Amino acid sequence: MAGASWTIAAQTHDRLGESPMWHPDHNALYWIDWYGPTLHRRIWGQDELRSWTIPDTSMIGSFVFASGGRLMLAVDSGLVLFDPETGTTSAFADPNGGRENVLYNDSKLDRFGRLWVGTFEVTETEPRGILHCVEADGSSSIGDSGFAVCNGPAFSPDGETMYFSDSAGRRILAYDVSRISRALKRRRVFAQFGDGEGLPDGLTVDAEGAVWCAHYGSGRVSRFAPDGRVLQSITLPCPVVTAPAFGGPDLTTLFVTTGWSPGVTRAADEPGPGGGVLALETGIRGLAEPVFAI
Repeated sequence: MAGASWTIAAQTHDRLGESPMWHPDHNALYWIDWYGPTLHRRIWGQDELRSWTIPDTSMIGSFVFASGGRLMLAVDSGLVLFDPETGTTSAFADPNGGRENVLYNDSKLDRFGRLWVGTFEVTETEPRGILHCVEADGSSSIGDSGFAVCNGPAFSPDGETMYFSDSAGRRILAYDVSRISRALKRRRVFAQFGDGEGLPDGLTVDAEGAVWCAHYGSGRVSRFAPDGRVLQSITLPCPVVTAPAFGGPDLTTLFVTTGWSPGVTRAADEPGPGGGVLALETGIRGLAEPVFAI
């Protein structure tokens, strides 16, 4: 995709846009501003943008879709169910247990209906982050631990491989996943990032099983084969790129969330598309994300 032509799908001037997710039933893209703490929605083919500022929290790490038209948000107090119709939240679980200086970050549902949510240490230097697995009844277990920043995750089309960004470690890890057990097995390095490649951030997997990763700080997304080979690397017109997702009616539009450039202190000072959602027609089909059946 040399000379890729990005368009601005939405310019919300998010300080740190994150967690793009396409809802096929709503025909809409959802995403968040981590610092907002704000949830956005744009319906395909419509100019209207709907945004919700989430009450009683200072941040939103990520979200997944939940049954009944709700969303499961990872906020500073734990996992909460958010109802867009009423604008209210209700507590669901807190696998982090309120640990000091540890907050929630990226999350995703696996193909078997379980929620995987990671945490990070606020200085992004101490290896106190944990990747948790949460069931629909609120019970949880630890999948892996010892990370400064947990990002990703994403799952292969058959659901049997998890990809996970160890951002501070500058690597993407892969694990074997089982329908019958929450235990992760055969941890291995899937891809290692070198100097000048930024940090591995959000992930998604397409219908061909290739893994897409946002390079935080180096303004690009890369597509990896299931064996870890780089198939494509596509430049974006801003350095802070956070997460990719496929959407649109055919799931062939790649959406990428972005944030303000380093050193920028307010939206008015951000040049170009930083803080918006960028879109690229790829001709490659993505996968629909599951809904948390609770």
